[in-house]
Amino acid sequence: MPPVIDRSMRLPDGEYFATPERKTGLALHHTVGGSARSTFRWWMEDRNASGGRIMVGTAYLIERDGTIFEVFDPAGWGWQFGLPWPQAKKIKFERRFVGIELASEGGLIESGGQLYCFDRVSPKTLKPRAEAFDAGRPYRGYRYFDKYEDAQVRSLLELINQLCDQFPIPRRVPNRFLDYYGEQLADFQGIIGHTMVRKDKSDPAPDQSLWDRIINQCRVTAVPVGAPPAAAGGNMTDQESEQLFNQNVEQINQMNVAAGSMVKGLIMELERGDRKTYIRLRNATPSGHKVEYDLVQGERTLVGRIARALGFKTVTDSVLEVRGG
Repeated sequence: MPPVIDRSMRLPDGEYFATPERKTGLALHHTVGGSARSTFRWWMEDRNASGGRIMVGTAYLIERDGTIFEVFDPAGWGWQFGLPWPQAKKIKFERRFVGIELASEGGLIESGGQLYCFDRVSPKTLKPRAEAFDAGRPYRGYRYFDKYEDAQVRSLLELINQLCDQFPIPRRVPNRFLDYYGEQLADFQGIIGHTMVRKDKSDPAPDQSLWDRIINQCRVTAVPVGAPPAAAGGNMTDQESEQLFNQNVEQINQMNVAAGSMVKGLIMELERGDRKTYIRLRNATPSGHKVEYDLVQGERTLVGRIARALGFKTVTDSVLEVRGG
């Protein structure tokens, strides 16, 4: 059954661009606000320094109880990304994406063993830990996030299915869900998160299970989208290197323990000294001996040479396999 859509909150003409556009993408966000209604009021009242309308907003807001508010016709559009791209490229991108916001307080800060929202330590911003998602490591400045309600996620999945059929929008997503791609996604058609095009954003929350549910329940395919921006030039920054290491550890932890140790050893050898060769792991076989990878920076031939010297069973341009026990 199609989802129930509530159209009781509607942005008036002039608060969004009503001209119908061809849609080829869906973008997922969260509001960093108290409720869907408070975010809607903010969009209604927000003005620039000259008092003019800013026209920022997304077609859909999903409340914590799962209510889906359609605040304008999804064939239209509003500014939702805030991209530092050339104007023509930015407008082309914005026009073709339907935006969906999950009502959420977003990233949480920790102070004195307590969690707080909106980056403020106050009794009014105190967040119970039972309502928080622990990412396990810092992501875009936050380790803890307001947990999405299951009713919200169910509504999100229903809405994704409807919109992909309605426009139609390709059922595909970049396979490195938590990465920043920037302008590599300028022509991408499918489903993305705000974090994929803005380094300074942390929405949606870095919850692997959210993307897994989208893939499984919306029949979405995870596809590779080129190399990460760090591969395009120069050496990786310390922050990029740390983020890459943390992501690789997540993949290693899914593997057979001995096999994962061998892969970790390979990574350390590749990064050692002046080699400065970095790979990004993906699609690790659970409790298995195989993992896929992308070259992020450095010399590709080193991967094969060192892996074979360490005794790997198989090494290709995209697959590493350790001999079984």
